[in-house]
Amino acid sequence: MKKLFLSFVAAIVAATATYAQNTLVATLTHGENVTMYYGTYALRDAHNAAVSGDIINLSGGGFQPVDITKAVTIRGTGITEAVPTSIVSSFNINIPTNDTNRFMMEGIRCTSIYMRGSFENPYFLKCSISNICFNDSPVIKNAMFVNCKIYEYFYLRGTSSAQLINSYVSRFENQNETTSSASFINCIIRTSAGYESTYIKSCQLMNCILYRDYNSTSSSLPSTTIATNCIAINDNNGMANLFNNSQVNPNCSHHTYAEVFKDFTGGYNDAQTFELTDEAKAKLLGTDGTQVGLYGGLMPFTLIPSYPRITKMNVASKTTTDGKLSVEIEVSAAE
Repeated sequence: MKKLFLSFVAAIVAATATYAQNTLVATLTHGENVTMYYGTYALRDAHNAAVSGDIINLSGGGFQPVDITKAVTIRGTGITEAVPTSIVSSFNINIPTNDTNRFMMEGIRCTSIYMRGSFENPYFLKCSISNICFNDSPVIKNAMFVNCKIYEYFYLRGTSSAQLINSYVSRFENQNETTSSASFINCIIRTSAGYESTYIKSCQLMNCILYRDYNSTSSSLPSTTIATNCIAINDNNGMANLFNNSQVNPNCSHHTYAEVFKDFTGGYNDAQTFELTDEAKAKLLGTDGTQVGLYGGLMPFTLIPSYPRITKMNVASKTTTDGKLSVEIEVSAAE
């Protein structure tokens, strides 16, 4: 790992000495070999040159999309940076069934992602995604989303399965409750007009907070879904009946926005932290004794990428008289 990261640093430094720092860069790592690609199509070029198992590191900035057909790892600078890494329009993920590596994506802003084909274990970490849509016919097993924001909708279809951990999820819909399923652990789930709680089918909800940001009469969660230690926000917005179904765990309860959140009153915005009040942190506890929602459980919400990142780099414009080049690099990573 150390040798790989040092190779990455060396490549970035070499590129920066020649190109302006605002140039879009995709760094493809294959074993000990590092190749740089530049410009808005750098992600496409790196993906086309990659083989399954390779790592693609992206600089900050907006990259044109490419349909993902290889189980590579794609890493961005993080979604909270001044210039976050983003993929500027929709793309497909369609990895061959016989590819035994795991596709991973971390620290990237995306618009629409369409999951197609039949493969297992795609992993999204610390990403912001407008919407996720599973195709009608794929068998995508155990798609995992950790510390993610899915802020428009999430459609689960076919015979697929998904796990969402310490993530924000808007408008979840399971269209095939007899064949597909999802689990939510320490998530915040928004239900919205046209996407009632009855669409949350064949799911397991644990230590989650559910809310609706419009006024409507709500029906209960379906009998195929089990909720444990979950909270419904009930400020006259139709959530009072959410846990009435006899199949739902009795440890679930209703509260107001003011009783749960420090400053959230409904309506998503990207800067919202969804932090609980001090009283809620102490009293609204999940099955493991930590707070319900994003900051409890084993993987508390954070958007700091898990891998080392170059967060500051200054390269002198020219070498000294003895041929040396001054380079200052600052590296950070989640603890």
